[in-house]
Amino acid sequence: MLTLIRRGRYTMSVLSIYTRGMNFADMMCLEWKDVEANVIYYTRAKTKGNFSIAIMPPVQKILDYYHVHGYGNMYVFPLLFREDYTPTQLADRKHKMLGTYNKELKELAKLCEITKNVSSYVARHSFANCLKQKGVATDVISESLGHQNLAVTQAYLKELDTKIVDKALEVLL
Repeated sequence: MLTLIRRGRYTMSVLSIYTRGMNFADMMCLEWKDVEANVIYYTRAKTKGNFSIAIMPPVQKILDYYHVHGYGNMYVFPLLFREDYTPTQLADRKHKMLGTYNKELKELAKLCEITKNVSSYVARHSFANCLKQKGVATDVISESLGHQNLAVTQAYLKELDTKIVDKALEVLL
């Protein structure tokens, strides 16, 4: 199992970025029935917001890989090996797998000499910040993330805004 996760730690982050910051718990519970033609449909567990996301080529490669290398059950990723979890068992499994994923992201960050704390939310924040750097309006970013209000999105983008302002101040030198 851990070997699959170690191979998958990169793919889960890439998938998250290309699926508008889909969080780990939603990826973990993603079912094959949610993947139709060129679109992924899912309901975000945290907010109950419905998403319809176009499948970009990097996501298609990941899906193709797990179609062959998964457990052959209803779940896309080989993190849930059974289909009959009770709600408590599912919550326990999510907690365990998220802990493993975050631990491995920290190991990866250490190898890359990244000193900031990293977690599964790095990909979600990276997605938002990449859009901001490309000039996408904050309200569009907010909607793409499924945020209920703009203040949450602004908190995601706060660090980037500070760096942009600092860079802009350099023109005074």
